[in-house]
Amino acid sequence: TGGASSPIAPGSRIVLETSGGDAVIVNNPAEPGVISVGGDADLEMRVLVVESAPHLTTTTAGPTTTVAPTTARATTAAPTAAPTPSPTTRTAPAPTTAAPTPAPTTTTPRTTAAPTPAPTTTTPPTTAARTTAAPTTMRGGLPSCAALGARDLAAALSVTTVKLPASLPSSCPGFGIDFSCRNGFYAATPRDGLHALLYNDASKEAVLVLFDRTNTEVSRKTLGSEKVRGLQFEPSGAHLVALISGGTNTWRSPSYFVKLKVPSLEQVWKKPIDSPLVGMEMWTPDNADAIAVSDDRYVLHTAGQCRDGEWCAGHQGDITQVLDAATGEQISSEGKDWRASHSCKQMITYNAASDTFLMANFGDYYPKDLVFNGFSKGRHSGAKAVFAGWGNGGGKQGGTQGNIAADPATGGFASVWSYGVEGDDKDKLYFASIGQDVAFAQSPKKLFPNSGGSELGGAVAPLGRGRWLVAYTESSSDMLTDYLRIFFDEWKLPASVRTEGSRLAVVDSSGAVLGEPVNVAALGAPFPVEIHHLVQRDDGLGWIFLDGPGKDTAKIVQLKCQHS
Repeated sequence: TGGASSPIAPGSRIVLETSGGDAVIVNNPAEPGVISVGGDADLEMRVLVVESAPHLTTTTAGPTTTVAPTTARATTAAPTAAPTPSPTTRTAPAPTTAAPTPAPTTTTPRTTAAPTPAPTTTTPPTTAARTTAAPTTMRGGLPSCAALGARDLAAALSVTTVKLPASLPSSCPGFGIDFSCRNGFYAATPRDGLHALLYNDASKEAVLVLFDRTNTEVSRKTLGSEKVRGLQFEPSGAHLVALISGGTNTWRSPSYFVKLKVPSLEQVWKKPIDSPLVGMEMWTPDNADAIAVSDDRYVLHTAGQCRDGEWCAGHQGDITQVLDAATGEQISSEGKDWRASHSCKQMITYNAASDTFLMANFGDYYPKDLVFNGFSKGRHSGAKAVFAGWGNGGGKQGGTQGNIAADPATGGFASVWSYGVEGDDKDKLYFASIGQDVAFAQSPKKLFPNSGGSELGGAVAPLGRGRWLVAYTESSSDMLTDYLRIFFDEWKLPASVRTEGSRLAVVDSSGAVLGEPVNVAALGAPFPVEIHHLVQRDDGLGWIFLDGPGKDTAKIVQLKCQHS
């Protein structure tokens, strides 16, 4: 240690080998050619520099020691699990009293900026034994996504810190519909490397930022001053579609779809979407997936409170409504509401290979289940895939959060969700493959049956050849102290859960976990909890993590690989 020899060539790959403790590499843009290493006291380490490797690695660190580069070849190591977060306890609040065909009835509480600086990219450290075999390498020097195993994930991971146009709100919401202090919506198109973030800034503006393959800002646009609710690219990649509230926490307000050209973000149209039966902005959940889009249909799947004078007045249920993608006009004949009375959470996605939308409801009264339904060519399917659950009829039920992803190879889908059995406060992660016929390909499977802790949220994305990447949040104990908070996007989680709990796992189509889960939080790549997105990019997969209340930075995380 100490001193410097020759500068590290741009594009070099930095590999840190340690004696088993935690350590990080810091690449400071203000000191080109110099890296710093920080780690546990008395940790033995050496730094290896491999010239002309495809990417660098990044994190931030505490006390650091300057290390002179050496020239040698190295094998990238796989990570070991970090300590699990400190346990928490859950005390469920008294639920809202439900009536027949019930739903919760309590009312819930409540520009253009200067160019952002260039993003800083780093690679996470590796802190465990070496991999014994590398995945297949394809064009561009990237490994095949389909060949990635759990031990390859750390080497494929890259983190870029970007500066946002404006900071997030400094205070987090209480209970109810409000502007988020930590969550946004993230989408990507695998066609040309573009990806986008939609979030509310501290002044409540809805800010949309478009990035290119290098995570550099391409364009930005302000979409008004209401709560953001969803973001997707059309399958063609030609347009970006945003969903914005029409009146944040104002019951019976419609939402608005906004169609924008890519990459200019020029607005094509802005059109309302609403339900004749159910009014939004009253018990309307915050979902990671509230919209799904094809090149000719935009579908909203959410929930709200039944309108006055209707048979279901005063109760809560789900909404599915459809817009024509070309004109923005609502196609009322294709809408279908109230498939679940007390729909506490919803999921939706679209598979272009089979031209099928798949959606799901977590219910707490009728039905008290997780139910999947399909929508294709203007027709809705019945419930063929049903996961039995429970509910108290007042907003408390077994499901917490989930995600559906399309399999472009088969036209089918996979879904993950967290669920707690009645009387047990620990949520467990489940997985199921679902065919084009919207039926389970096999019975839903608990991914980690021997775990004594909780697994929250969960997102899934296809790797190819029947393999799936699953992202989730883990804790040694229960994480939720208030079940009703799952309606909204501020769950009051312990800080340790957000900074230490993020995991990635590789599973096959039967739900078998292949290898050990990887602690990506320990690699400087945390995964968001309440509003999560695991997206396909043209150079692999990724997500975004907003750095929290009052912050003006975010981490764009990439798992770099080549799609087959």
